[in-house]
Amino acid sequence: QVTIEAQPTKVSEGKDVLLLVHNLPTNVVGYIWYKGQIIDLQHYITAYTIDTERIIFGPAYSGRETVYSNASLLIQSVTQEDARSYTVQIIKRCDRT
Repeated sequence: QVTIEAQPTKVSEGKDVLLLVHNLPTNVVGYIWYKGQIIDLQHYITAYTIDTERIIFGPAYSGRETVYSNASLLIQSVTQEDARSYTVQIIKRCDRT
């Protein structure tokens, strides 16, 4: 099962946090990160396509987020507004999410 671990687990305002993804499945073609638990365009932060190494930014992108090829998301200079849940959508080959 895929899990997300915040490193460090407690972050002060102005510091950075890495949302580290564990237990990625095989045959992954890309990832999409969302603010909160709703998967829709309004909450879409950024996406990463593995084959092309392409990064696409969404409406919820603040300029402080960096997505990595291992699906992890770095949020720099966190604010109180960043204190929420995050969702990563993992796209597998054959269109399975």
